[in-house]
Amino acid sequence: MFSRLGHSVTRHPVLVILVWLAVVGGLAAGGFALGTPQAPDNGTAGLPTSAESVRAQRTLDATFPSAKSAATATVVFTRTDGRPLTGADQRRVDAELTDLAGRVRDGRGGEDPRAAVTLAHSGTVSPNRLVQIAGVGFDKVSAEDATTNAVGHLRSQLGDDLAGTSLRARVTGDAAQAKDSVLLGILVSSGMVVAILALLLLLFRSVLVAFTTVFTIAAVGQGVAALLTIGAHVFDYTLDATTTGLLPVVLFGVGTDYVVFLLFRYRERLRHGDDHRTALAAGVGRVGEAVVASALAVAASFAVLLVSQLGSFRVLGPALGIAVLAMLFASLTLMPAVYALLGKRFARSASWRREPTARVSGRAASLVSRRPGAVAAAGIGLLAVGALLVTGYHPSYQPDGYPQGSESAAGYADLRSGFPAGTLSPTHVVVTADGSSVPASTVREVQRAAASVPGVAGAAPGQTSATVSVVDVRLADDPLSERALDTVAAVERAVHAHPVAGASVAVGGATAAYNDVRHVIDHDMRLILPLAGLAIGLVLVLMLRSVLAPVVLMASVGLGFLATTGVAVLVFQHVLGKPGLVFSMPLVVYLFVASIGTDYNILMVGRLREELRAGADPRTAVRTAVREAGPTVAAAGSVLAVSFAILTIGGGQLAEIGFAVAAGALISTFVLAFLLAPALLTLLGRAAWWPSRTAGPGAAARPERELVGATMSTWQR
Repeated sequence: MFSRLGHSVTRHPVLVILVWLAVVGGLAAGGFALGTPQAPDNGTAGLPTSAESVRAQRTLDATFPSAKSAATATVVFTRTDGRPLTGADQRRVDAELTDLAGRVRDGRGGEDPRAAVTLAHSGTVSPNRLVQIAGVGFDKVSAEDATTNAVGHLRSQLGDDLAGTSLRARVTGDAAQAKDSVLLGILVSSGMVVAILALLLLLFRSVLVAFTTVFTIAAVGQGVAALLTIGAHVFDYTLDATTTGLLPVVLFGVGTDYVVFLLFRYRERLRHGDDHRTALAAGVGRVGEAVVASALAVAASFAVLLVSQLGSFRVLGPALGIAVLAMLFASLTLMPAVYALLGKRFARSASWRREPTARVSGRAASLVSRRPGAVAAAGIGLLAVGALLVTGYHPSYQPDGYPQGSESAAGYADLRSGFPAGTLSPTHVVVTADGSSVPASTVREVQRAAASVPGVAGAAPGQTSATVSVVDVRLADDPLSERALDTVAAVERAVHAHPVAGASVAVGGATAAYNDVRHVIDHDMRLILPLAGLAIGLVLVLMLRSVLAPVVLMASVGLGFLATTGVAVLVFQHVLGKPGLVFSMPLVVYLFVASIGTDYNILMVGRLREELRAGADPRTAVRTAVREAGPTVAAAGSVLAVSFAILTIGGGQLAEIGFAVAAGALISTFVLAFLLAPALLTLLGRAAWWPSRTAGPGAAARPERELVGATMSTWQR
């Protein structure tokens, strides 16, 4: 089937390219017209509606709509000399805020910001009088251009107004952070493209190959992004920062991997004397099964996220799965068509037709085949050491840090100099009466219950309406620290311990929301990890037609995941001194590492099975498989590792995920696929393929598509 597909694509490349252009162009036009819906900037985004923090937030939004903003920021006023604010300073700040509010309303002073900015509150002075703050609300989320433009306009106005005075104003908060992160996002995207270009140039020594591949993947990526945008409007979901941050990395990383598989086989056929288009068609035919199995393993693992209770995960899984499947179709149709249209210029380098000598992969093959027991013991021991570090893992619920050196980072530092950590994000206990006003005695009772909890610095009455009263609870610890989450859990128990007659109570706020997220993640980990392993295992069983080999491979992949997480714990918690790793990291990394490890094992073990079917004994089969398939696996793993490693430039949560997936890709490549899996299967011999008899002695070597590419000079020398 794949051979016929390859011949059809290479015979009609113009038609294939035109079809892709029509599809991608149509999707891009539709997506651009609709615009991308962004997730709201509050901790309840994605939580199930039954979560207590969601119920509290909905009551607050419905009762106090003036306080509801899609994104927020804080203007922080300080003296330039660092001294406490004088009475005159405070009056000047109040006057500035009053004048600024007027400009926000009537649009005076240049660009009209009325659609985006609302002055929420002002006049709050810190106890030590070092800081005065004002809240700002925006009617669009932080990632929207309108919001980032409004932040820039606000900063410009404040800078002009306070120039030449002893006062300084800095804008910080979610919206300001998004504004300051725009340049950083561009740097990360550009760095990833440059890194992939460099790797492709190193692997294939062809500028045309490198730029054509990157441009084609980028075009397909635009179509995928547009498809997800259209889907968001049709199915009413939003795309959060994790999804939009990981999507281009998956597109470029996986897409480049599949291109590497194809071009290795194409180059091998050139070395056997095939002409340009015949070699391309043969390449599609020989990698088709491997690429399909690889894509299905990855997509199946991501699809399991649909059972998550967290809405953001239910979007992340299908989004990344669609990206992988799009790259699968592109690698088998669009890429060969583009390469075919370029003609012989595509493979001009003499190195494409010169057979390289097997050095690095040859030595590894010899080691694994001669001493499989020692290699297996060393591999398991090395992974076990990394796995032991997992015991020190602590989840972190802190949002991404402010970009280093940015105004938002400086403003946050100013703010922290004047206010305790818990003041920045109070917890709200929302008391709702059944059809009447909330009695003052009820509010006092709830206030006393909350204030009695250890870890609570204070509780005071907040906003009040006809049927709703709010008690604001100030925590003693950083509101998103693990201790604060435990404190809020205790507050929930305290206020619910004595039901209030004629009223209901719900605890909300960012800390309460992340406490609910903590419970959801615990549930998801127990459900999704085994389901993802089962899904990937089924793909292996179908591909290898065996039971024992998939069990061995999945066990090694599981150990690789634990080692990967342990390495992340070592680097971020022990070396860099962070209190914890982003709470979603183990789940996301497991899905990537399990599917990546399966991909590369499929490539290696598929070649091993071929050699066994050809009549080779297990040790000879392993030696040939590692020597011939190793370069392909090494190249693909390195490309994927570099793609994710670029995320570390941006810092924050995606940096932790990017580092962990990059480490997992290298472990999956050079420990699991290159050494451990072949060594274990060598020790098991032909019994590894039970109950299949296709790898038995004397089995008919029936024609079958080879699963892996053969040689690659860069990795073999």
